Amino acid sequence: MDYFSRCLLVMLFHSTLVLGHRPLERSHSLSLVTMVPLLELERKLIDNLENYTNALEQKLEIIHSQLLVMRAENEKGRRNAVSYLSNPLNSFSLIRRLHQDWIQWQKYMEQPVGISQLKAFYSWKDELPTERDLWDACEGIGRIPSTYDLKVGDFINGNIKGKHYNASMSSADILSVGAILAKKNRPSDAIQWLQEVPQRLQEEVLIQPRHLSIKEVDALRTLAEAQIKEKNYSEALPLLHNCLKLQPHDARLLRLWKKTTDLIENQPDQSPTEDKERKVTIANAFKLGCNKPLESFTRLHCFYNFTTTPFLRLAPLKIEQIGLDPYVVLYHEVLSAREISMLIGKAAQNMKNTRVHKEQGVPKKNRGRTAKGFWFKKESNELTKGITRRIMDMTGFDLADSEGFQVINYGIGGHYLLHMDYFDFASSNHTDTRSSYSMDLGDRIATVLFYLTDVEQGGATVFADVGYSVYPQAGTAIFWYNLDTNGKGDPRTRHAACPVIVGSKWVMTEWIREKRQIFIRPCLPPAKGTSTKS
Repeated sequence: MDYFSRCLLVMLFHSTLVLGHRPLERSHSLSLVTMVPLLELERKLIDNLENYTNALEQKLEIIHSQLLVMRAENEKGRRNAVSYLSNPLNSFSLIRRLHQDWIQWQKYMEQPVGISQLKAFYSWKDELPTERDLWDACEGIGRIPSTYDLKVGDFINGNIKGKHYNASMSSADILSVGAILAKKNRPSDAIQWLQEVPQRLQEEVLIQPRHLSIKEVDALRTLAEAQIKEKNYSEALPLLHNCLKLQPHDARLLRLWKKTTDLIENQPDQSPTEDKERKVTIANAFKLGCNKPLESFTRLHCFYNFTTTPFLRLAPLKIEQIGLDPYVVLYHEVLSAREISMLIGKAAQNMKNTRVHKEQGVPKKNRGRTAKGFWFKKESNELTKGITRRIMDMTGFDLADSEGFQVINYGIGGHYLLHMDYFDFASSNHTDTRSSYSMDLGDRIATVLFYLTDVEQGGATVFADVGYSVYPQAGTAIFWYNLDTNGKGDPRTRHAACPVIVGSKWVMTEWIREKRQIFIRPCLPPAKGTSTKS
């Protein structure tokens, strides 16, 4: 772990333990940083369970120590009962023990163990991840192999894109993902996961305690149900036969078996590819963009920018061209490690679920983007003021009326589907119900996207329609124009954030509004025979 990561963890634990601060929205799976306190919560739960076992062991020790004494006295009497009982000391003691001691032993046996530990557990219960957290986590981790065409069998064993990690998934983990994908009407993806469960169960048979173990019949039934949803009836039937061997009188299984045999007789299996030949959609365009091989991404050239503002004559900025049409460039070394640490440290304490703007105007929660974020006011402190000046040096734009900085952290398989940043106010087809404040500032003329961390695998920003792709590198920033010179949105700037595979992805976005740029980049009518693109 590098110095920056260690500092970040110290800051996060400090804010959690000293300030006692919890994020306003108690969801965890959408942001890696909000999962950090869960490790501390799990430690407390483990310690609490250990205290429970200690209480049980203490009770057992007391019982064991008395068993030896009681059994020795009982055996002494049973060797010669008449002789033993003829002594009044022994006979009285027997009567007294059976009348008094064993009533006390009854009370001791009835005395519950672990009351204080249960109270402690209940006090932490509200901090546990919710069912929605589990659904988000399952969708997120299921998104990784489906987006990157990874074999689920390799992925669950920690073999990810040619690299082996010291981590794997249990049968309970795999079954949860498969079951929820099936409920989300994604049976094809669910089957890939559920097929891995039976083998993993065999490996865990001596590891898991009974109350945590997965029943083989439940795993087989869930897989059979997914096969039925996918109309693979002939695949489902032998699975149901195996279920009935384990539970031959289960009414639910018998009904499912009958239903499947009827479907086989009356509705033959359809080809798995039937009804799946679809034209390119946003979803598979997103997948194609995220799977372009690294060697296919070519850069034009790199240069220093001396000219955007007078200050750059003294401190030019490093620029790498990503593409010219549409114009996209990557700035290098525009944020320092200290600035990044301060931005993340502040944002990490106040993360909220991100919202995206719908075409009809009202921001709504949308799982097309799985992340949490925090908004900084540009003039809130010297840090943000300095970054504002730097963006002005990078772009030449006036940021006075532009939006604040949005710092984002992605969670498990965190992504953002293909989208445009602009609202397209200039379009004749545009109808907007947002507040007048939004329209008064004009459309989003340009975007600056800062990367605050490196990402080990995944997490690229892709412009799928033109084949551009940029991978996160801490301290860099992408810049592009969202609008043509006539003020209309450029659809070729449609872009996406590919799912994070391994790593913690932090970004910061500045959307620059057009109102203040009227003399800096005025809207121009398209000249005859020229392009309106920048």
